[in-house]
Amino acid sequence: MLRKGVLLRYTFFMMKNISTLTSCIVAVLMICTSSVAQTEAVWQDLVVEYVELNFSEESKPDIEQMLEDLEFAAKNPLNINSASFDEFSKLYLLNPIQIQNLISYRETYGSILSPFELKTIDGFDENLIRLIAHFLVFDETESDTIRYQPKQDFIVRAIQLLEKQKGYKQPKKYEGSRLKLYSRYRFSSKTIHAGFTAEKDAGESFFQKSNSKGFDFYSGFAAITFPRKKHQLFLGDYRLQFGQGLTAWHGFTMGKSVDINAGAKFNQGITPYTSTDENNFMRGVAAKFKSGRFSIFPFYSFKKFDANTDSIDNKAVFTSFQTSGLHRTSSEIEDKNSIKEQTAGAYLVYSKKFYSFGLTGIHTSYSKPLMRSDSKYNQYLFEGNDVSNYSMDYKIGLNKYFIFGELAGSSTNGYAYTGGLLAKPFDKIEFTSIYRNIGRKYNAPHGNAFIENSKLNDEEGLYLGLKILPLPKVSIQGYADFFKYKWIKYTTVAPGRGREFQLQLNYQISSSWNIYSRYFYEIKLVKTTVNTVKINFDQHREKIRFHLNGDINDNFFVRSRIEFMFYSHDHKSDGMLAFQDIGLASEKLNSTCWLRISYFNTDDYDSRVYAYENDLLYQFSIPSFYGEGVRSYLNGKVKICEKTDLWIKASRTWFFNTESLGSGYSMIEGNKRTELKLQLRFRF
Repeated sequence: MLRKGVLLRYTFFMMKNISTLTSCIVAVLMICTSSVAQTEAVWQDLVVEYVELNFSEESKPDIEQMLEDLEFAAKNPLNINSASFDEFSKLYLLNPIQIQNLISYRETYGSILSPFELKTIDGFDENLIRLIAHFLVFDETESDTIRYQPKQDFIVRAIQLLEKQKGYKQPKKYEGSRLKLYSRYRFSSKTIHAGFTAEKDAGESFFQKSNSKGFDFYSGFAAITFPRKKHQLFLGDYRLQFGQGLTAWHGFTMGKSVDINAGAKFNQGITPYTSTDENNFMRGVAAKFKSGRFSIFPFYSFKKFDANTDSIDNKAVFTSFQTSGLHRTSSEIEDKNSIKEQTAGAYLVYSKKFYSFGLTGIHTSYSKPLMRSDSKYNQYLFEGNDVSNYSMDYKIGLNKYFIFGELAGSSTNGYAYTGGLLAKPFDKIEFTSIYRNIGRKYNAPHGNAFIENSKLNDEEGLYLGLKILPLPKVSIQGYADFFKYKWIKYTTVAPGRGREFQLQLNYQISSSWNIYSRYFYEIKLVKTTVNTVKINFDQHREKIRFHLNGDINDNFFVRSRIEFMFYSHDHKSDGMLAFQDIGLASEKLNSTCWLRISYFNTDDYDSRVYAYENDLLYQFSIPSFYGEGVRSYLNGKVKICEKTDLWIKASRTWFFNTESLGSGYSMIEGNKRTELKLQLRFRF
């Protein structure tokens, strides 16, 4: 068992600099007593595979928050024979029709006593069962006392780019060191879930200068659940997730995806915030009170955020939101926490089995007025100190159909609606449709709905998704999305429109081998300059992917991919990427590792290609590649002893025919980029 004094001592050394990480690891190895470690659940890898397979690389959802939510669920699994519709929804992995089928089966045939029994429920295949089994218990007699033994864990992480960027050279522009540091603590019991997170990005100071108190970003939370789970209290940082995201939705969202059901949002209510995004959360107090079929979620938040400030007519204002979370240079530090935000509101919902109706009201106030630039694309975006939003949402389950939607308004005289249908009319066919109509005057600072545009404003669109199972082991799934703008966007000089298509063919070769091919096509109007005149001109993007993965045996795994990208607008450019992964898992050595080598070649940034990479626990890396080069990485995890785990990732990218990488203060002289990541987790 690790003594607390030793743990704190080595944690302090880790925070100092990258060279002490090695001594920390050696010390932990010496302190740990020999023990037979249990095989760690593989749910993290399964979830990451699911997300990487289904979501768009460019949408960048908050996977860190999702993985931590699922870890909490794995430690505190749901009883499949008593969990409610809303509790199943919080697992992210089940769509409403699957949940309806599960509950209906349970009511018809009684308790479900084994994961194998799920195979008889419509919508549950072998891969899904293998995944969700990590978050469920099937034994009705299992003791809550055993299941909810208090658990604690502490993680420290260090990341460093080994090549020195221009900002670190004399005259030095970055205030801090090249080391990126992360630390977090979590405590969970039957009634309390609490913790803190602290992070310092590369270039930010640590225990000096502008960060004399240590890390650049701190976040903490406590969630208290009262008896019978009817009431909850949230203190510190938390997330709001209501309706379909027109008024308030923080955290994970899938967006457009080959998982055709991913666009529909399911009520999560209020949950603790545990991620490192320095903007997308609330800070204050919130609660859940339940009486019969009614639940109410009141909340209040007061926090500071980064913004570009200015003075107009001798009046202090801010002109834009600064969302990078970086505080390295004097200008970035000046923008830090420059605006205060107060937000208050409530969500009232009536729920009964497979349907619910909710009402949301939220008001946001800023300490200084927002005054945007005079550009035409800003004409209908919110300005001033205060904005309010209100909405009504609904979810209705009807056997093989699920209807959902939200109608919202804002104090800027704007209105918005999004609604849709999930259907499984036949055993081997699934269908999804989502319609959205976001008015030009609609503004919601905490909204995050299903849209094409980056801002929740001025968009009308129709999404259609289809999945069919024509043959055993074969599935075809895809979507078509049609959208238009009635006003000017940042990327256009006039109202525009576009359409997007994606089709994927999957073949399950065996229980451990599968292959898929994917085709993506998008066309939309984007501005360009012709003879000094700016006009809208069609931008085309096409992507073709072939992917194979499987298990050679219980210890070796492989993944292979080749992808092509074709871009056309005011010029044409092409790109490609190919990689080979080899994975190893050893119960005897209590370790897993992944090795990748990849080659990429693109004409420019417009034809860039993305590729998911295995990473540290709670890290989800999808870098983009452009130019020509080779990238390789080694990522591994070792169970040092029963309660201590170590993750290491070393990666290097070689770029051909270039003498420098990046630009500005991030520029690196040379053609190589090397990164080292180390992480330790201690469980108590």
